[in-house]
Amino acid sequence: MNRAILNLGQQVMDNIHTYSLELLQETGISFPSEDALDMFKKHGFRVDNQIVFFTEDQIDNALATVPPVFSIKARNPKRDIVVGGDHHMMAPGYGPPFIIESTGEKRNALLEDVHNFCKLVQTSKWLDFNSSIIVQPNDVPTATAHLDILLATLTFTDKPIMGSTSSKAAAEDSLRLSEIVWGRTDEPVMISLVDSLSPLQYAAESVESLMIFAAAGQPVIVHSACTLGSTGPITIAGSLVVSNATTLAGICLAQLVRPESPVVYGLGGTPMEMRAGGYINATPEDAKHTAIASAMGRYYNMPSRSQGALTESFCLDYQAGMESAMMMTAAAVSGANVTLHACGTYGSMLAMSYEKFLADEDLIGAVKKLVSPIEFTEDAFAMDVIKRLGTSGSYLMEEQTALRCRSEFFTPELSIRTTHSKWKDMGPRDMTARAGNLLETRLQGYMKPDIDPALEKDLAAFVDRRKE
Repeated sequence: MNRAILNLGQQVMDNIHTYSLELLQETGISFPSEDALDMFKKHGFRVDNQIVFFTEDQIDNALATVPPVFSIKARNPKRDIVVGGDHHMMAPGYGPPFIIESTGEKRNALLEDVHNFCKLVQTSKWLDFNSSIIVQPNDVPTATAHLDILLATLTFTDKPIMGSTSSKAAAEDSLRLSEIVWGRTDEPVMISLVDSLSPLQYAAESVESLMIFAAAGQPVIVHSACTLGSTGPITIAGSLVVSNATTLAGICLAQLVRPESPVVYGLGGTPMEMRAGGYINATPEDAKHTAIASAMGRYYNMPSRSQGALTESFCLDYQAGMESAMMMTAAAVSGANVTLHACGTYGSMLAMSYEKFLADEDLIGAVKKLVSPIEFTEDAFAMDVIKRLGTSGSYLMEEQTALRCRSEFFTPELSIRTTHSKWKDMGPRDMTARAGNLLETRLQGYMKPDIDPALEKDLAAFVDRRKE
């Protein structure tokens, strides 16, 4: 299925690749990690201090070993996911340190919020896996917060998880926890995100995490992004070259560590707010980068990652709906395979909202329905029914209608579909208030997924030991 909304053309993609190679050969990428530099030197790459230079053959050899499709196991085998091809997998917000309440007040995120959002992920009809840092809890030590988050994800949900790349130790802890659940395995049981720094560099902890996960055969999203006019060129074309070159360098390192290591291609970019000088997202330029990332993923024959329901707003207003819908639709119809920040984020991804999380679930359901294939079977054409009813019949009481009425159409949880008179009498009319009611129902109805008590005890014991 071709979901491309932005046809770059072969020549444009060839140019992006060619100019990226020029940067990789002449300018290079900074890798401030001795382990990474040793790996590059071992394979004959030119290294000058922390700058690594890449030839076209070295990049081509790395790209040739990236698998186009791979699976990720969940604790519940029924929830395993496939990444690549026509599959589109979604996870909620990633990394916000704050919560925006329904009143508009901002507060620090807590471990209790991690638990609550894990419950929402588990009960979601639309989310496929959980984020590594669904929120950053402020009431536990930063150095060990990843342990609390991973433990919550593994026990409050049975969907696939993300490993932590906040430090080398966090990546190693992620693998040790996965071994408690699945044993030592080369099969993918988690996916992780490695963000580069712009322009043309990586942080040491990101590089070391990438190498740890790649060595273990665990998938990594390698993502690069510029702030247009600030950390990268002001033009989309220029930012694409900078980000693409950086992403290719990270992918190359993963393949040096372990050929055929699963990788997801990531690329983004959004303007600097020239009037105020700040970072913004959920712009048309941001959405275009999402579509281009999907196209470049196909160009390199590997899965791609996109942004999700982003907004600069801090409440469930028209701006939040417009920006989130633009971003999610761009991701869905352009063919993205993995979408992060699909639910719940406000204000440059710095805050999560329970109410927006639930509203975004409706958006996810709608865009998944939008891009789902239309059925063209003999039963769907319904020619016998059409001929029998002719010009005067009603289809309401037909068997086909009865059999399909609960599944044929998308039905939102929060959106209003009623008459004006009923709308005037209903309560509450405000979406934030309706989402609050639904939140209460969802959390009260949550049932913890089955887990062997001995397994849960072992996970908790490992976390306690590591904290000490």
